[in-house]
Amino acid sequence: MFVIFLLFFFSLFCYLQVGSLKDYYLFHNKRITKRSLRFNSEHHSALKSEPEVRWLQQLHEKIRRKRDGPFSALPGYAPYDVIRSSTGFGVSLTSPRLAYTPSAVYHPLVPRAPRIQYRDAGTRSIFPDPLFKEQWYLDPDASFDINGNDSDPTPQDNGDNKHGTRCAGEVAAVAFNNYCGVGVAYNASVGGVRMLDGKVNDVVEAQALSLNPSHIDIYSASWGPEDDGSTVDGPGPLARRAFIYGVTSGRQGKGSIFVWASGNGGRYTDSCNCDGYTNSIFTLSISSATQGGFKPWYLEECSSTLATTYSSGTPGHDKSVATVDMDGRLRPDHICTVEHTGTSASAPLAAGICALALEANPNLTWRDMQYLVVYTSRPAPLEKESGWMLNGVKRKYSHKFGYGLMDAGAMVSLAEQWTSVPPQHICKSRENNEDRKIEGTYGYTLATHMDVNGCAGTINEVRYLEHVQCRITLRFFPRGNLRILLTSPMGTTSTLLFERPRDIVKSNFDDWPFLSVHFWGEKAEGRWTLQIINGGRRRVNQPGILSKWQLIFYGTAVQPLRLKNDLINQQLRGSANPYAFPTESDLTQSAGDGGYFNMDPINGVLSFQNLFTGAASNPEKAIATVDGHNIPTPQRQNVMADANNKLVLHDCDPECDSQGCYGRGPTQCVACKHYRLDNTCVSRCPPRSFPNQGGVCWPCHESCETCAGAGQDSCLTCAPAHLHVTDLAVCLQVCPEGYYENYDNKTCVPCEANCASCQDRPDYCTSCEHHLVMHEHKCFSSCPLHTYETEDYKVERDMQKLIKYSCRLYVNSTSTSRGRYSRNSSSRSSSTSISISSISSSSSSSSISSSSSSSSSSSGSRSGSKS
Repeated sequence: MFVIFLLFFFSLFCYLQVGSLKDYYLFHNKRITKRSLRFNSEHHSALKSEPEVRWLQQLHEKIRRKRDGPFSALPGYAPYDVIRSSTGFGVSLTSPRLAYTPSAVYHPLVPRAPRIQYRDAGTRSIFPDPLFKEQWYLDPDASFDINGNDSDPTPQDNGDNKHGTRCAGEVAAVAFNNYCGVGVAYNASVGGVRMLDGKVNDVVEAQALSLNPSHIDIYSASWGPEDDGSTVDGPGPLARRAFIYGVTSGRQGKGSIFVWASGNGGRYTDSCNCDGYTNSIFTLSISSATQGGFKPWYLEECSSTLATTYSSGTPGHDKSVATVDMDGRLRPDHICTVEHTGTSASAPLAAGICALALEANPNLTWRDMQYLVVYTSRPAPLEKESGWMLNGVKRKYSHKFGYGLMDAGAMVSLAEQWTSVPPQHICKSRENNEDRKIEGTYGYTLATHMDVNGCAGTINEVRYLEHVQCRITLRFFPRGNLRILLTSPMGTTSTLLFERPRDIVKSNFDDWPFLSVHFWGEKAEGRWTLQIINGGRRRVNQPGILSKWQLIFYGTAVQPLRLKNDLINQQLRGSANPYAFPTESDLTQSAGDGGYFNMDPINGVLSFQNLFTGAASNPEKAIATVDGHNIPTPQRQNVMADANNKLVLHDCDPECDSQGCYGRGPTQCVACKHYRLDNTCVSRCPPRSFPNQGGVCWPCHESCETCAGAGQDSCLTCAPAHLHVTDLAVCLQVCPEGYYENYDNKTCVPCEANCASCQDRPDYCTSCEHHLVMHEHKCFSSCPLHTYETEDYKVERDMQKLIKYSCRLYVNSTSTSRGRYSRNSSSRSSSTSISISSISSSSSSSSISSSSSSSSSSSGSRSGSKS
């Protein structure tokens, strides 16, 4: 009977693998209505009882908005107008290449063009008008219709789905046809993903973010949570896994490049640090500037913005971005447009410039690309706008524009000379769990300090910072009154959160990871100061509480900047340093061995040998070989020596094959019987190496102790001080968000569905996803029967942590009028789709899906309200 029940139960479901995430599947129950308010616990229990099911969550609809501006048509724009910066360079409809400096226009680029994917409401694939021919090549391997579960990403013709087509045109519109414009990287192929033209949930986002990561180079997104000045929202557990999978396994281990529009909530004084997509270390967050180099009215200020490109400004005063539009047969007067607006128009320009850099150097990793942006972006064209500051390594930064205006020419030039940065290290400070009161008096400032050593002397040491996360748990109402600042040991102050007057939601910050890129290149060691200021004018009825904060440092233990000799020689001949490297007026150090130099911008000394391990570096550039050399031996046959008329002997070392040898010992073989390690024949490859197809021992990725290949996703066992992320099959230094560390077997185990964080075991939630409430350390869409949602916030002293929206028992448990109270019953209604992770894809297909061979992308769900 049990087997019959399971067959019947699973016959009610359609199932589908979630993007490229191995062992994750979407199950859709065909017999439950989309608007059902039930939690469907009987179905969950049946699925959880399956021994192959490791993780399960019920989906909720997410609110996601495109990031173009709400503009009407602007009169008087000639079809070949130009957006120009204050320096005279800009975007022209007739220029041979869209670029920010003349050097990029004429720069010869011959390698394979990158592939860029746009996730949006859809992308028009061709332009049938014979005058226009095809405006770009839409790569079918980089395209998919998630909303319709087919390969055609063409959007609905409802007049509101031009957004993705316009974004794609900025990057890849063809050159030399005298129509519409020229893409920034017109050699690039683009793909479109239709995902905003229907219901959006965690699975939809994960599918888009993990679509064919071995084929797609750059993912460009001009959408995000609502920019309403009150929302705090980010990727769900599956989308977070997709980001991690992308940077560790995408592009054959070099890492997918995610470019994100920073947001259009400026008119609501929103902050992009409350957007978990732009506030991520994995994304390259791009802001906008007007043609005059000023802040546009829609810009959001935050510390996670890395750089800026041009976009629209004040309607009727500033020009917008020129690009292609929807099909001319549908809108013949709008086949071209000069009205593309907002940060939606800025992110594609940045993606195109990144594509140019990849054309110049296809070996760039995802972290290399962020370094290139930081080093080459120019503050000068935007310095008429106030707010620029200098960080501890003399690099200018802005909360409006990041490190400045992206420079395509400088970025391409530097990319050609670039070698991959050292492995990424992750250093976590201790958690400060001391409760501190935040007074309600206007102007009150809570200051607290933390002394850190940057994990000095450990395998996780960070001496040169990249990203800094400050994870904060606090209660304060209204939350939008708060301004939060973080000051580094080198005196740089970064505003993690500006006041948001519209944020009057009764909600916390629950372990929210505020990100800053303003400390790039500084040291981590020393005293860090966190300040929380009640800077808003709204009345505060009771004090708030800061219950926890922690710092997470991302960076390297050795100097990351390593360039080739050609650029150094050019600079030594007297040319100015175009990249404004910190603290050094010129590069006077001689090139080191191998044609590279290492510059320490803090101490002004050569960097020391790379002794540490980390994530997402190019194994051919940044991984030391078994014999300690910097560059691995090229892959070739097992031939050991060149004959050069030498006499071949046959009384040889046992590791020589039948071709003989030129002398005694394993280094004199003509060819090896088993494997070759540098110039020696060996019976097996030593630890931390693997044999390639030519029989040569190559090094594993630094995160691997044993491996089957060079990539980070090829680890069989993890290196010391690394943890195995069980469901993603990668080794990392710290567990990602949504996992807990199993100290017994050194693994990162996923938290139970709906837990934003957990400890000790998967079902012991310490915080919930934003649309859920907590009861007895479990997360629910609404409070269970005979409980109600508290109006205040409960502090769980055993965890020293704030719990958002706790559920409490009624005094009279027989009351039924409020038995299932929810803050928004419609928005918290249960989804009819369930996402499941299994132990292995092969076992799950036989045990879970044996009775159902059909697949569907249907993912109906109900909206989840945001905090």
